[in-house]
Amino acid sequence: MDQLLSRSAEFENFVNGLLAHPEAQKSKRTEGARILCSVVMEHALSIKILMHANAFTSALGLLRLQYEALVRAHWLVFAASDIMVDKLLSELTNESAQAANSIPMVGEMMKAMEGKAPQNALQPLLEFKENSYRSLSSYIHGGIHVISRKKQGYPVILLENVLKNSNQLSGVAGYFWSHQTQNPLIIANAMASFKKYQDCFNYLTQDN
Repeated sequence: MDQLLSRSAEFENFVNGLLAHPEAQKSKRTEGARILCSVVMEHALSIKILMHANAFTSALGLLRLQYEALVRAHWLVFAASDIMVDKLLSELTNESAQAANSIPMVGEMMKAMEGKAPQNALQPLLEFKENSYRSLSSYIHGGIHVISRKKQGYPVILLENVLKNSNQLSGVAGYFWSHQTQNPLIIANAMASFKKYQDCFNYLTQDN
């Protein structure tokens, strides 16, 4: 577990390097997506910190938040209406916060991206939602999963899978952002990282 945490931190630094590159065409959409990708990475860092502190329940709850930030980053670029983009990127006031309540939930965002987002960008998001999203809600809402794990303890293999899932979400964020730069070298570097850091994942998130 210590070795995985160390490699995960190394991979996190790599992805943050990708996110430091500017997008090719600046817009409100890419501005919001960049901010949300940085939130994805903040959650990734926090998950590792919580793992070190043995705060495993909180770490699992953050995994869902990391995923939702990643989905919304994709949705902003590929499927959000101009009105929705303006709502999310407006200055925070009581009125704008109220207006932003109409932003779609994760399921609606995923559906809206069908046929708009590239399939190799959408597929890992769909797989995560299918395999992990529902059980993670239990950690958010104090359901059976959190009660059982808190009572019986967290198996090491579960914690390793959580960390690897977090790494995969971080990797998808880096891959997504590399395409916003439209720089072939940065895109190739992002793609190559899935093989270089394959010990950080349950499977390779991007093959081509």
